[in-house]
Amino acid sequence: MVAGLTMRVAVLSDIHANYHALEVVLAEIEAARVDAVWCLGDTVGYGPRPNDCCETVRSRADVCLVGNHDLVVLGELVVSDFNDEAAAAAIWTAEVLTEEARDFLAGLRPLAAQDGVELFHASARDPVWE
Repeated sequence: MVAGLTMRVAVLSDIHANYHALEVVLAEIEAARVDAVWCLGDTVGYGPRPNDCCETVRSRADVCLVGNHDLVVLGELVVSDFNDEAAAAAIWTAEVLTEEARDFLAGLRPLAAQDGVELFHASARDPVWE
């Protein structure tokens, strides 16, 4: 960022594999002509199109974090920490996730710093759960 100039950032979070909603939001972001897109995680979980969401977020977000739903699908968190609906969605997602989508999620962290801003999926105190 250049001193004195304002950067316009679109922040996405908790997409939860809802590809149709992601398309609508990204169209609005495109129309708004923002400078950057930051995704704070939970790209997958619940929705039926986790692979499409991973590919789209990977190609469109300048920064992307991993969320707890992403981590449970990767086996980094235990599914028993989730309620029944979230656990069922995580198990299904893990079965249908492509290797490319899995690699994308595995390369993410739950926190980052970008342009002087600290980013967290959850909170500074607990970046994954809180």
